[in-house]
Amino acid sequence: MPPLGLLYVAAFLRSRLGAEVRVLDARLEPDILRLAAEEVRQNRPDAVGLSTLTAEAFLAGKITAAVKAADPTVPVILGGPYPSSDPEAALADPHADAAVIGEGEETFAHLVRVITEEGPRWKEPAVIGGVAGLAMRGEAGVERTPPRPPIQDLDSLPMPAWDLVDHKKFWKTNGMAAVGVRPYLPIFTSRGCPYQCVYCHNIFGKAFRGRSPESVAEEVALIHKLGTRDIEVLDDVANLDADRFDGMLSLLLERNLRSTLNFPNGLRADIVRAESLDLLKQVGSGDVALAVETVSPRLQKLINKNLDIGRVNRTIGMLADRRMLSRGFFMLGFPTETEEEMRATIKFACESRLHLALFFTPTPYPGTAMHEMFRRAGKLPPGLSTIDLEFTAAPFNPTAMSDETYHRLYRSAFLKFHLNPGRIFRIARDGPFGPDFPLRAFRFFRNNLSFGRLRESA
Repeated sequence: MPPLGLLYVAAFLRSRLGAEVRVLDARLEPDILRLAAEEVRQNRPDAVGLSTLTAEAFLAGKITAAVKAADPTVPVILGGPYPSSDPEAALADPHADAAVIGEGEETFAHLVRVITEEGPRWKEPAVIGGVAGLAMRGEAGVERTPPRPPIQDLDSLPMPAWDLVDHKKFWKTNGMAAVGVRPYLPIFTSRGCPYQCVYCHNIFGKAFRGRSPESVAEEVALIHKLGTRDIEVLDDVANLDADRFDGMLSLLLERNLRSTLNFPNGLRADIVRAESLDLLKQVGSGDVALAVETVSPRLQKLINKNLDIGRVNRTIGMLADRRMLSRGFFMLGFPTETEEEMRATIKFACESRLHLALFFTPTPYPGTAMHEMFRRAGKLPPGLSTIDLEFTAAPFNPTAMSDETYHRLYRSAFLKFHLNPGRIFRIARDGPFGPDFPLRAFRFFRNNLSFGRLRESA
């Protein structure tokens, strides 16, 4: 994915401080360590910010070391999901000076202003303590400044600084949506989620904040000018405010901003309205993901998702009736999950009208309630590394089943769903491919039905 968070931070630094900003993306660079060091030596930045996912922490440590080797005096600030959820672990890196917790725009801009105004004094407690939303090493270990309130008026944020990256390079790789390699760009139409799912992060807070339809339409128009109408909506719960969601879609229609909207992070499946799907169909729909997780009522309560499975099934049917591509997310192996409960979830997925299903192992990310559940149950493996927290292959089994039974059922979920001849026929008959069925169907199965991946999961 393009580094949308960094592009928002960069645009904010420009608008608020008049700063000159450079953005590097490690995924696109053959030697990010050399490039980062060269950038520091040549441009002598006031600060270096590094956005990090938990499973990428090993690479973050290498980059911070390369930066400090090039200039030991440059402040290196961590941000993103990893330091926000586990600042103690993130700041165990001796080359990182501080961490931004949560949303980065206002906190990082404030910190950069302090660094440029105060010079080497910026790390003194009396100085840095005035910047809300930070974590840093202190005499008593990792210490935090007061939390910074989430940004309430998202419309006030400048548009992402797309001029700082070659966005077309990302068109040579898959995005998060299940529709393959193609020109696309991401967008956030809201931040925050009020649900209390135990496995989830809290980067954007638990208060939903939606952008106005006018602001979203303005950014969609910008994306069209950048060369694509295929958009991945990255919201945690874009449809929480159904009236806002419908208003956004209606305005896109009114302004002739028809697009292919994908929702790879998922819509909240039990609150989807039929009229919303009708509008989405008119605007243009790609991949609509639905995060089901489990069909066990007991486990739904345990994980604090409390999804209405009957309404989820209704939403799946509404998508299928409209020939809209639907993808289901399921987690297999929650703490105390029984064989019967796991089989019920697999059976639901296989009997549903979903076009694609992905099965994940629940991952106890630090800073989440699920991590505490695993810890209390004694299910955190010794010597756990951040790279083990890659959510498609985490080595955990906190269930009530033996390892052999759990892994056998986990493998069977992929095989039963994807190798079902009846499902393949149904997709061919009434799936989302339309009149150019042969080509689009071939691309769909090429991108999503990898026998190499099936062998690996086995």
